[in-house]
Amino acid sequence: MIGQLNRISELENLSRSKKIFSNKLLAVTSGKGGTGKTFFAANFAYQYSVSHKVLLIDLDFNLSNLHLLFNSYPQKTISAYFDSKALFREIISNYKPDLDIIFGDAGLTGDDKPTLYQLEKMLDEINNLADKYDLIVLDLGAGVSEENLFILSKAKTKLIITNPEPTALMDAYVLIKLLKYNNTIGGLHVVVNKCVEEDEASKAFTNLKAAVDNFLKVEIEFLSGIPESSDVRKSIVDQKLLVENDSSSKASNSIQTIVNKISKIHQVFNINQSVSNPSF
Repeated sequence: MIGQLNRISELENLSRSKKIFSNKLLAVTSGKGGTGKTFFAANFAYQYSVSHKVLLIDLDFNLSNLHLLFNSYPQKTISAYFDSKALFREIISNYKPDLDIIFGDAGLTGDDKPTLYQLEKMLDEINNLADKYDLIVLDLGAGVSEENLFILSKAKTKLIITNPEPTALMDAYVLIKLLKYNNTIGGLHVVVNKCVEEDEASKAFTNLKAAVDNFLKVEIEFLSGIPESSDVRKSIVDQKLLVENDSSSKASNSIQTIVNKISKIHQVFNINQSVSNPSF
């Protein structure tokens, strides 16, 4: 019990830190497993890298499987950095000219997982690399762990991946509620994945937004729905990125729509930053 209280105190102290992290941080999260979060993060990062330089980082400390979607088996993962066996730059793998990836490890126990102070140090390392990239995508584990909440408190843009099912929407609502409790409500965007019917995404978001507006008074924005299809399933089974191998599919088109919207949002960040810090 004492350990848990210490962790909560550590989270609160670090979340209140005045340290400024890069506007380029984008966290992909979900209230529960099975929403297709990592499928989205991988395909989104790849598609964004068509016209931007991207760093994708696997921060799922329970069920890390990003490497499977890229059909890659890296020599060094993020654990090597946390265990002080490698420098941060040494764990970066290059997938293609404009897409770098840091892969994770699955099945870490509580003692194996990084502390919040280690995560803050990692974010410092990312800040030092930020000038090399246009966007840094953080693929978090499912759920509302302390690690996730801390990372989300530092990310300028947060993408919540959910499904049309009531259970998934409820878990997304709980995630937003906890983010509000931790005063981390800026930049919340919703993607509704695995939609069978054409209007499922808009209906699901309308229901979620109604609950959030009524009880939490938090602003959330809808990005897009992504249809469920055999093409999506096949890409996962074959360990081939959908957007790389079937760019004309409906799901790929939806991901491109999201890429376009996020690109515009970050263009505004850059403009505002230039206005706030004019060069002479």
